[in-house]
Amino acid sequence: MQKTKHLSNKSLRRSTIGFAKLRLLHSSLFILLSSTILFSCHGKGGGNKESDSIWVAPQQSNAILSLDEINATDSRNVKGSVFTYTIHMAPSDSLPVVINLDGARYKDNIVNLSVTKDQQVILQQSFTKASFKNFVPENDMSNCALVGFSYNLNETADTTQLRFIATVGDPDETAGVNYSTEILVSPAGHITMQMAKDLETEPEYDNLNQDPSEDQGV
Repeated sequence: MQKTKHLSNKSLRRSTIGFAKLRLLHSSLFILLSSTILFSCHGKGGGNKESDSIWVAPQQSNAILSLDEINATDSRNVKGSVFTYTIHMAPSDSLPVVINLDGARYKDNIVNLSVTKDQQVILQQSFTKASFKNFVPENDMSNCALVGFSYNLNETADTTQLRFIATVGDPDETAGVNYSTEILVSPAGHITMQMAKDLETEPEYDNLNQDPSEDQGV
């Protein structure tokens, strides 16, 4: 009977010691966690500086966007001669950056057009947005870039010349702002330009100095 009582007292002491250790462990963890939170909020110096804040405001991106390059080549038969053209459009680092109406920054593009007649070069010409300033409203020029250049596949057009379409517009294609100019190349390599007709992308008004947002609901 005494042995049993002795064992019970011994077990009770172990339980008391174990509980005390557990309380000590909980206290240590609480102190460590509190110190970590205070250090995160106030920094090593304990100050309440703005730079010590856990939340950091996002930085605005100054990235300059660019459109994909265009590389196209094909041949056309005009008045019995074979004309081959090559179009290369690419973003330019030398042209001023375009800021569209949404504030996005884009590189402007430059187009190099080469035309051969029966394997003889008759035209090598570079085009930028400024090449078509007479066909774009002045108040849109600064927000637009040279965004497209292609051969005009309109089968009803005059087939005695090569016909290309250049498009100046908002680099964000969802904006729906663009102006198309038709470039005509004669068999001798001479260039003339005119406002593009019979195209879905042509402007819906003829006065190029008029703001379309005032009268056209754009």
